[in-house]
Amino acid sequence: MRWKLQLVLFAIIQVVRSQNEEDAGSDAEVETEVESEVESGQFFSHLYKSNLQQLVKMKNDSMDPCDDFYAHACGNFDQAKEENPDDFLPPYLYNKQDRMNFFAAEVGNFETIPGRLISQLYGECRKRGERNVFTPSRVATHWERMLAEIPFLARHRDVLSAWPFLSHQWERRSLNGQLNWIVLSAQLLAHGVPTLLDIYFAMDTIYVSPMDELPCPSLADFQSSLSDVWEGRHHQVPRIISHEMRVLCRAMRGELPLVRSLSRHAKATSSRPSEDQLLLDENTMDYFQQYFAALNFTEERLVGARKFLLDVEKITQGWEVLRQTEPRIVYNYVMWQAREQLRYPDCYRVSEEFERLLHAEYWQWHVLRPQLSREVALASYQLHTTLFQKLRRSKLSRRDWFGHLWPASVEKKELQVARILQNHAENYLNITELNEHYGGLGFVKHSFYGNLLILRRAQLRHSFVSPYVDEEDVNQPAYFLRHFLHFVLLSLHRPTYHYYATQGLQLWRESRLLLDTDGHFAAMDCLEMQSLQHYDAKLAPIYRPLGSHEIGEIFQFYRSFQYSLRDYNFWLQGERFAFAETFVLQYFGLDPQRVLFYAVAQQLCNRRTEIFAAQLNRGYMNLPEFQEAFKCGAEKAMNPPSRCMINMCEKPLT
Repeated sequence: MRWKLQLVLFAIIQVVRSQNEEDAGSDAEVETEVESEVESGQFFSHLYKSNLQQLVKMKNDSMDPCDDFYAHACGNFDQAKEENPDDFLPPYLYNKQDRMNFFAAEVGNFETIPGRLISQLYGECRKRGERNVFTPSRVATHWERMLAEIPFLARHRDVLSAWPFLSHQWERRSLNGQLNWIVLSAQLLAHGVPTLLDIYFAMDTIYVSPMDELPCPSLADFQSSLSDVWEGRHHQVPRIISHEMRVLCRAMRGELPLVRSLSRHAKATSSRPSEDQLLLDENTMDYFQQYFAALNFTEERLVGARKFLLDVEKITQGWEVLRQTEPRIVYNYVMWQAREQLRYPDCYRVSEEFERLLHAEYWQWHVLRPQLSREVALASYQLHTTLFQKLRRSKLSRRDWFGHLWPASVEKKELQVARILQNHAENYLNITELNEHYGGLGFVKHSFYGNLLILRRAQLRHSFVSPYVDEEDVNQPAYFLRHFLHFVLLSLHRPTYHYYATQGLQLWRESRLLLDTDGHFAAMDCLEMQSLQHYDAKLAPIYRPLGSHEIGEIFQFYRSFQYSLRDYNFWLQGERFAFAETFVLQYFGLDPQRVLFYAVAQQLCNRRTEIFAAQLNRGYMNLPEFQEAFKCGAEKAMNPPSRCMINMCEKPLT
C-alpha cells in the first residue's frame, strides 16, 4: 500500500509540474523521447476523461438505478448529445466507423511508398465529383471519366461513345474486327476487375473458378444502372439491350436451358468435361493467353506454377453459352460488369481493398506515433487480447477432461501476442519488399480509374509471389495482426470499458458456450413466471410480458455479459496500475464494479428503447454481479425476490 500511495503522490506532483509549465507559457520544442511519452500520456488522459465525462452526463442520477437501470443509464442521452454534438459518440459506433474516421483524417500524412499510393488514390477518388475548370456547368459522368482515364478503353473512345451497341450499329461499323470481348475481359481481369471468370493466385499457384455470384439484376435494374448512357437514344433501346444481357447472364448461371450445337465439337464435349477439355477450348485458350500476357509473367513461372481448376463443369457451361452468343452481346455485358465494379461509391473502400498496404503503413507507426508508442499499444493489446477468450471458449466447448483443466492454464499472463505479431509483420508487412514491388508503378495525376487499375494489377502480381494468408482464420497471426491494428484505432476513440462493451460482449455472443438448450428453456419458464408475479403497468413496468424471441435475446445477453464481465475483471487483475484506474473512476462517482454495466447500457440508448430496455433490465436484475455492484434494496424492482439463475449449473470459469 505504501508504494502505491507514493506512486500516486508522484503522479500528482508530475501533473502539477506539467500544469505549471503550461501556465508559464513554455514554447520549447518537444524533441526527447521522455517528453514524447508525456504528451502521449496527456493525450490518453484527455480521451479517457472526455469519455468518462460523457458517460456521467448520459446517466440521470435523479432516477434510482435499482428501479429501472436502463432509464437511469440513458436518462440524459438526448441532452448530452445536444450539449456536445461534435464530440458525442453515438450508440453503436462500431470499430469500422472509428477506423474510417481515423483513415480519412490521417491519409494525407502517410509516409511509406504503399501508404502514399493509397493516399493519392483516395484523394483522387474524393475529387471525382469536383467540376472541371473548363466546363464548370457540367460534371463528367462516371462513364466519361472511365473512357478518358483507362488506357485500353481510351484507345476506342470514339467507337465506345455509342456503347452499348445494338445489332445494326455493330454491323454497320464492322465492330467485330475492332472490339474483341476476349481481349477486353482478359485485360480487365489482369487489372483486378473480374468479369467472366475468377482467377487468383497464391505463391506460384493459379486458381481458376467461375464467378461465385455472376451479377444478373432485373431488367429494371439493368436499365437503371445504365441511365447515364441512354440519353438521346430511342426509348426501346434500354429494354432491348437489358433483355439481351439478362438472358446471357441467366444462361451462364445455369438458370436457362443450354441449346447445344450438333457440331462434332459440341458432341465431343457433351459428356462430363475434364480439365483438358476446358484448357483446349479455343476461346478459353485465347482468353488465358491474353490474360497472362497482360500480367507479364515469365513463361518459366507460368509453367512451373501449380494450377487448380475449380468447378470445371460450371466453367465449361458458361463458356459454351459465350460461344453461342453474339460477340456484341458479350461485349455489352463485359463492359457493364466493368462499369459496375469501378463505380466506387464510397472512397473508404480504398482502405479496405488495399488493406495489406494500409496495415503496412500503420505498422511503421508514422501516423500513430503522436498518439502512442507501438510498445505501449502491444502491451495494451496483450492485456485486452481476445486470444485467451477464444482459446478458452473452444476448449471449454469440448466438455472433456482437458476442457475442464483449461481454465487454470488460461490464467497465465504470458500470452506471446506481441512476439507473434512482430514476427508475422516482418514477413507479411515487410516494408522493404513492398517498396520494391510497388515503388515504380507510375501513377498519373488526376486519373483515379487508371491508377486504381494500376494498383490492383500490382496487388494481383504481388499475390503470385506471396504465400497465401487466411486473415479470417483465428489460428493465424494475420487475424490477430488485423485485430491489433483495429484495436489501436478503437482505443483512440474509446476508453477501456468501451472496448469490452462493444467488442468483448459481441465475441461472447458468438461463443458456442452460449448454446445451452436446457438453460434457454429454464430461462423462458423463469422469466415468464417473473412477469406473472411482478408485472404492474404503473408500479413495475419493467416486468412486462415478453415474447419468446425477446426471452431468447435476454438469455443470450445474460450469459454473454456475464462472461464478458469476468474477462473484464480478469484484465483488471492483470493491470499493473489498476488502482490508478479505480482512483480516476471514483473521481467521477464510478468504480470498476459498476462501469461495465453503464458502458453496455449506453450502447443501447435511444435504439428500439422498449426492446433493449427489457433485454438489459431483465438481464441485469438476474445477475448476482449486478446486485453486488449496486446493492439494491429488497423492495426495489431491479432486485426480484427470486432470480432466474440461467447458468447456475455451469461450473464457474475462475
